[in-house]
Amino acid sequence: MKTMRFTFWLVAAGVAVSFGIGGAYANDSANSAGPKAPAFVIAQAAEAGKTTGHGDGVIRAVDADERRIMLTHGPVSGPLEMSPMTMAFRVAPNVDLSSLSKGMKIKFTISRDAKGLYVIEDIQPEKP
Repeated sequence: MKTMRFTFWLVAAGVAVSFGIGGAYANDSANSAGPKAPAFVIAQAAEAGKTTGHGDGVIRAVDADERRIMLTHGPVSGPLEMSPMTMAFRVAPNVDLSSLSKGMKIKFTISRDAKGLYVIEDIQPEKP
C-alpha cells in the first residue's frame, strides 16, 4: 500500500511538472503560457523590436481596474506563436476596454514586453 501511494505521488508530480504547475513555473502563471524565457533572450527580443502575434478569440471576462482580460483564443500566428488556450492577459493603455464585453468575439494583436509578459496591443471586434 505504501508503494502505491508513493507511485501515485510520483506520477502526480511528473504530470504537474510536465504541465508547468508548481515550482518555478507557478510564478505569474496567470500571464504565462509556460516556462519563462531567460532574461538574455527577452533582452535580445526587446532590442530587436517587439515580437507580435495575431489571433481570434472570445472574451470571458474584462477587468478594467486591473487592465486585464480573460480570453479563450485559437492558435496565435506570426513570430509570437501560441497554442489555443484560455488565459488572462494584460491590456495596453491605448486599448479602450469600455467597448469590450463578455462573450464578444474579437481579433487581437499580442506582444511580449521587456519582462517577457504577454500584452494585448490591439483588439478589434469581429464583424457578424
